Amino acid sequence: MTIFYIVIAVLVLLFGILSYLNFQTWHIVTVLAMFCTFFAAFAFMVLSTLVLKTQAAWRADYQTKSEMHARLDAEVKVLETGVAINELTGRMVSNDAPFGSVMTANAELKRVLHNRGRVWRGAQAGQLAQNSIEVILPTIQPDPTNPTAPAPAQDRSLAVDTVLYAFGEVPGANGVVLPGVYLGEFIVTMTNFPNVTLEPALPLSPQQIALINRGAGGKWTLYDQMPTDNREVFASMDQAAVDQIITQVFTWGNGDPAAAAALQQQFARSGKAADPNDPPATVWKRVTFLKDLAVDVDSDSDVAGPRENFESATGLAVAPELKQGAATEFKQGDTALLDATTAAELSADGSVKIEEDVYLRPLHDFSSEFRFAYSMLNSLRDQINAYQADISLTDAQITRTQEVSQRREALGMALDNDLSNVTKELEQISTYNDRLDAHLKAVLAEVSRTYRSVQTLREKLIETQEKLKAEIDERLSSDELQTSI
Repeated sequence: MTIFYIVIAVLVLLFGILSYLNFQTWHIVTVLAMFCTFFAAFAFMVLSTLVLKTQAAWRADYQTKSEMHARLDAEVKVLETGVAINELTGRMVSNDAPFGSVMTANAELKRVLHNRGRVWRGAQAGQLAQNSIEVILPTIQPDPTNPTAPAPAQDRSLAVDTVLYAFGEVPGANGVVLPGVYLGEFIVTMTNFPNVTLEPALPLSPQQIALINRGAGGKWTLYDQMPTDNREVFASMDQAAVDQIITQVFTWGNGDPAAAAALQQQFARSGKAADPNDPPATVWKRVTFLKDLAVDVDSDSDVAGPRENFESATGLAVAPELKQGAATEFKQGDTALLDATTAAELSADGSVKIEEDVYLRPLHDFSSEFRFAYSMLNSLRDQINAYQADISLTDAQITRTQEVSQRREALGMALDNDLSNVTKELEQISTYNDRLDAHLKAVLAEVSRTYRSVQTLREKLIETQEKLKAEIDERLSSDELQTSI
């Protein structure tokens, strides 16, 4: 810059000297014109220099801004779709974060909202009376940061016959209120916002009635769909914290420690190498893609059917809020977890290479499991009632048996007395019989002697009769003889 000033000074000095030398021969107008031309040229040179400098600065700024625009445009596209190409460098830019793009975050949000369904938090519960309970839904408060915004609509489309799943709210960590206790499945029978009348969809158990009455006047969280299970639950927590949560849940209500230990084991092993004894439904395949592959994940069906706790058996998204509008693309070298059937099919056509078997804990359909537990509870209650009826009958039979036994014991004692008397009588009869036998023997002996005496007398009598007969015959013979003479 100093040299530039020196050159200007030299030019001005030379111009002054030349102007002085030419002033004596040139016309005054010529001198003034030359003087103006010089300074105009000087001013043009200075202004041109400034313009050139400004242009160079703006060109550099334009280049910087263009590069920044291309980078920001690529970043915007990456945020929108997850992948983009920088127009200046031609390089592909991607974001591998789980929710690194609006598309993935929006899809995940839709999936979460679809799985969660509609929810009403902070509902004021009344007293259970005549198998119904009245709940007051909270009103939607206006946005305090935007007082000019229109008042929010209060009608939240809670129609009659809507099935709701009720949870009692409990304070959580950091003052956050969370659903803590499952109260049951209810049906809306009458609605007059914000008042809603609910009736149990299934007969309430004594435990449910106790929970509802104990929490009367408290706050409920209402879902129009039972919360679903997913493997991302507690994924960001360490195993010790997960074990503590499971232990607290199974400690409440005298839960089964064995079931708690089994569930803790499932969470601890999920995502790790599978065991040969694991059920096939829990064993997934970690694969590496050997080539680029696009997989359709949206169903062609556009019919929005009633909400269910499950999707199509094909695995394709049927609900509009779950459709992502494009195929899911896998690049060569990408890794993923696939079910055994899909992994085998893709491995057979050379699309993937199966690396290892991975255990993923089984998911639970809480609605079905609560209904199954309810049916099992009713079945157990019926069995208990049947057993109690059997016990009552058995007790009655035991009482009657004891009464019969007492009567039989009394009868036995009477029979023992009779037996004792009979024994005594038998002894007396035996003694008397012995005496009779002795007397009989004596009589028989006497009869025998008498018989022998009679026989002897009979023989003597016969002998006497024979003698007499002989004498008579002899005398008759003598008389007849004399008569004849």
